[in-house]
Amino acid sequence: MKLSNNQIKLINSLHSKKGRIDNNLFLVEGEKGIRELLESSFEIVFIVLNEKEINAGLNLKETLTYFESENNVIKYSSLTTNEFGFAVVKSRKFEINDFDFTLGYTVVLDGIRDPGNLGTILRICDWYGIDQVICSLDTTEFYNPKVISASMGSFLRTKYIYGDLPIFFKQFNKIPIIGATLKGKNVHEYTFPLNGFIIFGNESEGIRGSLNGSLTDQVKIPHWGTAESLNVAISAGIILDNIKRQG
Repeated sequence: MKLSNNQIKLINSLHSKKGRIDNNLFLVEGEKGIRELLESSFEIVFIVLNEKEINAGLNLKETLTYFESENNVIKYSSLTTNEFGFAVVKSRKFEINDFDFTLGYTVVLDGIRDPGNLGTILRICDWYGIDQVICSLDTTEFYNPKVISASMGSFLRTKYIYGDLPIFFKQFNKIPIIGATLKGKNVHEYTFPLNGFIIFGNESEGIRGSLNGSLTDQVKIPHWGTAESLNVAISAGIILDNIKRQG
């Protein structure tokens, strides 16, 4: 089967944030993402595959699937390197009641704007067994195609919510709230509590001053060279590794 004009319009609309929100749908692109998606509980509306992949061995079950030329797959994709195919998927929404903040750590992201950074952080969280992420209202959209791609399937295993962080933290004043800053305690010497929130700030500005009153502690990654800063995803990996090594 080939795509209809209406389906092509729908796919194209999902290249924009407005289209994804209005339709409550998003794209998963590439072979790895599609294979993991098919083993997940996400609802797939339909899949579009390169006609060369008709014998790709995917566990499609009863999923509605269309086969298009390689040129069309590339044309309809948001990622220029995607020749395999893509899926149109229903977005998931989570509520605060879906989270448990009393066990382990929840990652909090304050103003993370780069979708590649957000996707990489989701992947790092998944590596360290952290499946809860809280995002500030201006953090990049969870279902941005570049986020989905950079997460390498980890978005499938992550609960997320967006909110006004200072207001959010007023509900949880008995849980440790630790900020990753340049003025904190040495992360290699710091003893992390058994559970809590760990906050990572904007790529260039760090954690905003409006959150200072919410922090119960701060940690930093010591440096020996002259680099001005670390990429936020790298920082997240180093700090989460220290948390888990103590656990």
